[in-house]
Amino acid sequence: MPIIDLHCDTVTLCYEKGWEICGNPHTHLSLERMAGVGNWCQAFAIYLPDKLRGEEAVDFYNRAHEFYRQQLKKYSHLVLPVRCFDDIDAAARQGKVAAILTVEGGSVLLGDPGRVNLLARQGVKMLTLTWNSANELAGGQAEDTGLTEAGRRVITRMEEQGIIIDVSHLGDTGFWQLMEIARRPVAASHSNSRAVCPHPRNLTDDQFRAIARMGGLVGLNFYVQFLAAPGQEVTFDHLLAHIRHFLSLGGEDVIALGSDFDGADLPGFIDRDIKLASLAQSMIKSGLSKGIVEKILWKNAYDFFKRYQQESPRFRI
Repeated sequence: MPIIDLHCDTVTLCYEKGWEICGNPHTHLSLERMAGVGNWCQAFAIYLPDKLRGEEAVDFYNRAHEFYRQQLKKYSHLVLPVRCFDDIDAAARQGKVAAILTVEGGSVLLGDPGRVNLLARQGVKMLTLTWNSANELAGGQAEDTGLTEAGRRVITRMEEQGIIIDVSHLGDTGFWQLMEIARRPVAASHSNSRAVCPHPRNLTDDQFRAIARMGGLVGLNFYVQFLAAPGQEVTFDHLLAHIRHFLSLGGEDVIALGSDFDGADLPGFIDRDIKLASLAQSMIKSGLSKGIVEKILWKNAYDFFKRYQQESPRFRI
């Protein structure tokens, strides 16, 4: 079964450690293993820590982006960068991993809408407005100050340039302010259900419904702290509880994967790329229909990207 995963931190981790993104025994994801699983589309995030602001954030992004670009060039026999929706299919036909470039942390923009154009030219397809603290655009879940005026202008420019707005990490105040002005569907690339696990990084039922109403997308996060209460041994049943709850909210066409590979502590049943191939079997054995499992593993994200490009031609570069 094909796989589309909306979030991992593998590129940033490898950049910081001086590792390769292929042939790497230390990481949750490695290109040769992913290619072996087959038909895999992965969103690779360049993550900007909250300690970085201003030119330090830009410099970090530039270095990490150059690392990403060079790694994709070096391993071009295994991976194909996604510049438009059709590249996802092209990668599958060639037996390669489809790589979607994303950014985790709007500090890279310096509060300047003009920098959105630069990221779009570099092939960035999705950007989280914040990490946990406030930046020039908005407040994160740990510092919930809402959208700034610069953030509002950036949101408009992102929609114009075809960069998907990612609300994961965004504070509740900023989330609802965004919902008032957003004209295109948004994604929560790696966020679970707050009703199932009461962590502020997870989505409330009302937030999930709002994303669903606008045709958006929510990626299931495998981080143990977002799956279950502290101290619990996290099992597949915890992930299943989030899936079933989202389905009860009308999320059949909304739920996707947002693993957080190489960016979080993951439970043993899903702590490596090759284990994702067996996730479909576990879901089906739990009573989920094959059709719903296909939607979660790839089809909802695939259809979302297709719709987004049709509605926002600039998604194609």
